[in-house]
Parts: sequence; C-alpha cells; structure tokens
Amino acid sequence: MRKLIITIVLVTVTCLGLNAQSYFAFYELRDVVHQTQTLQPAFIPNNSLTVSLPALNFGTSFQGDFKLEEFFYREPGENDFTVNFNVLRAAAQENNHLNTDITNNLMHVGLKTKKGGFSFFVNMRTVVNVVYKEEFMDFLANGNGNRIGETIDFSGTRLKLNGITEYGVGHTRKFLKDRLVVGARVKLLNGIFHGSISDNFSGTLTTHQDTYAWSVTTRNGTINTAGFDYLSDNNDAGDKELLPYAISNENTGVGFDIGAKFDVLDWLRVEAAWNDIGKINWKEEVRNYNTADGTVEFSGVNLRGLDDLESVVKDSLLNKFNSNETEKEFSSAIGSRLYFTATANITPKNRFSLTYFKSNALEEIPASYALSFNHRLEKFVFAVVGSYRGANHEMNLGASIGSDIGPVQLYMALDNALVINKPEQYSKADFRFGINLMFGYKKWRKSPDIVDLDKL
Repeated sequence: MRKLIITIVLVTVTCLGLNAQSYFAFYELRDVVHQTQTLQPAFIPNNSLTVSLPALNFGTSFQGDFKLEEFFYREPGENDFTVNFNVLRAAAQENNHLNTDITNNLMHVGLKTKKGGFSFFVNMRTVVNVVYKEEFMDFLANGNGNRIGETIDFSGTRLKLNGITEYGVGHTRKFLKDRLVVGARVKLLNGIFHGSISDNFSGTLTTHQDTYAWSVTTRNGTINTAGFDYLSDNNDAGDKELLPYAISNENTGVGFDIGAKFDVLDWLRVEAAWNDIGKINWKEEVRNYNTADGTVEFSGVNLRGLDDLESVVKDSLLNKFNSNETEKEFSSAIGSRLYFTATANITPKNRFSLTYFKSNALEEIPASYALSFNHRLEKFVFAVVGSYRGANHEMNLGASIGSDIGPVQLYMALDNALVINKPEQYSKADFRFGINLMFGYKKWRKSPDIVDLDKL
C-alpha cells in the first residue's frame, strides 16, 4: 500500500515536471492542423493528404490551484527548494484541483474528400485529475493540532489517473449544401495503468477534546489500480516487461468523439464537440485496496523504550482497520470533454470565437472559457487567445501558429504564453507542437490563392 501511494505521487509529480486539458490555443488552428480533430471531429483539413511524423506531435498541459513557486518553495536566503505545506495551505481554496494531460500522437493520416474526409490515428495519453478540500491541505500542514474537538472531513478528495493508448478511425461529412458539418471518431482503447479513489468515498477524523483520542470513520474506502507494478520497485509483475504489456493487454474498451459545425448565418457559426465518451474494462495487473466501512478509535501507544517509533505508531493505527487486497476487475470512464463555440467571421480571413470547455473526468471540475482572434495569412494562420479558468479564477493569454502550405507543416500552441517569462508565477502551462507532411493543398484552393513554390 505504501508503494502504491508513493507511485501515484511520483507519477503526478512527473506530470508536473513535464508541464490539463482545454487546449484553447490549439483548438484555434482548426482546419489547418489535422490533429485538432482530437478536440473537434468536425474539422476538415485544407489539403488532400496529411501524414504526421512519428512521435513528433505531442502536447503537455498542467493546471493547478497553486503557483509553481508555492509548490516548490524556497526560504528567504536559502538555495534549496522544498514542498512547504504551510505555503500550500495558505494558497488553498475551499475546493482545489490539479489536472494534467500528456498526449503523444504516434501516428496520424488524414484524407480529404469532396464531401468531408477520413482519418486514422494512434495516440498515447496520460491524464491525471485530482480534487481535494482545503481541510485536507490544512491536515497535511498542521496535522490535527488546529482541530482539537472538531471533525476533519476528507470526503471531497477525488483522484483519477489513466494511461491509455488509442487506435482510431474518424469520418467527417458535409450536409445541407455544406452549411452543416458532422464528424465522429471511434477509438479502440488499451489501458496501460490506472489509479482512482471510489467516487462515493467518505472519511472523517475527529480528535476528542478531553482525551485527544482519534475517531476515524471511513465509507467506500476502495482504491482501484492497474499496471502499477511496472512503475514501482517491487517484483509483483514477475518477469513481464513493460513494452509488450503497454502495446497489448487485456485492459480494453471503446471510445467515441462526436462533433458538429453549423453556419447559422453567413457570418455566424456554432460548434459543439463531445470527446472521450466511453470506458475501459481493467482486467490485467489489477489490484484493489479495500478498507471496511466503520469507525475505529485510536487512543495512542506507550512510547517509552521504543526503538522503532515510526513502525510501532503506524502498525498500531493500521491494525485497527479491517482492510484487504483483491484483484477484482473493474471499469472506469475515460473522462469526457465538452466544447461549445460561437464564431463570428468578420472577414474571410479574420474571425472571433467564444469557447466554453468542461472536463467531466470528475464532477467537481469547473468550466473554463476563452475569447480568441484568428487570422489567416498567405502561408500561415495564427491566433491570440485570452482564457479564464473557472477553478481558480485565473486569466491567461495564449497564442498559436501553424503553416498553411506544404509539403512540411509545423505548428505550435500555448494557452499561457506568459509562462515562458516567469513560469513560477503561474498555475497553468500548456504546450502543443507538431510536424506534418501535407500533400494536395493546391487542389482545394482557388487559383488566386495557390502559392508558386518556385518563388518561395
């Protein structure tokens, strides 16, 4: 159990180090970059054939309710950074969130037709979503010392961590004289690792004012995991190797992305997308850590003459709980995402968009919003995005750029471009980058728009 907790923490911290999930600036690359179909399946590429370069299309995204300088704290006059829970406690809100998304597009092929297009893709993703209450951070910082005679409620704590591989195919088609565009993608899912706390978990800690004894109550205290033996230092996975397991195993499922665009007026378009609908059935390398429902009393131990104080205290407390470890199969939702966008086309090459984004990985995650400006040049498209993150009421300024001409396409997008200057002062970092090969882009353009490559 201890190694499980350490592993989950290490994976989360690793994601922090790499840098969740709205990708507003990347969304604004739209029909120019084919990988944006990950966010809106109704986008249709501008060229006949797009082929991604393997492992050179990736994105990392992190957002939390604390700044980086609050997480890695350095005392005045000191050189070493530490995790100071008192600083985190001061920065905590009533509800706190931590969301991370790491996406690697291993393969993508896009084909355009007269009425739409097809796509074939393989993605590897790691997604972490955590929700915790202010009381939880107060307990980490001060223990129960500030809450004698009171009850600390940990019931709002939620965790969902997924590492998956997606193998998919998508189709987009135009209707109603091209005013309506509908797109859908079907994904075969292969789960690599998973960690989650049961959705209906509840737990409290009461410290009695007169005796200082603890009363600990738990309900639905189950942690479901899969694949973590490969990430820890134990040998429970036997002689199996991680790569064959990651490529193919019995943790399978099916997912769907659906989206649509509709031209209400010549200058007004509305869009909607619902991504990551589906679930994974976890069957291989599964472990469940269960704590029985009930209340236990802990009045302390005699500390005199003890050589191993930590082990005695830990054993005395843990032995009070009726817990067990099982290998029972379970299923988990991927964590769907919603996008709603209204776009005003001011001119053929300039438009403003207002976008709403909501992650449903955990019910407690608030929505985010973005206002963006998109402009097309002869060879490039770029966008400027201002976004508001509902979780901690933070404003961000982002930008994206992508080449709109072949045969080599480069693109880059950041939701918070200011993080480049002083990353320690922000709680959100978001980065997407990729290289594609584009063919047949002249076929779909009007003659005046065709670029003569010999003059470049």
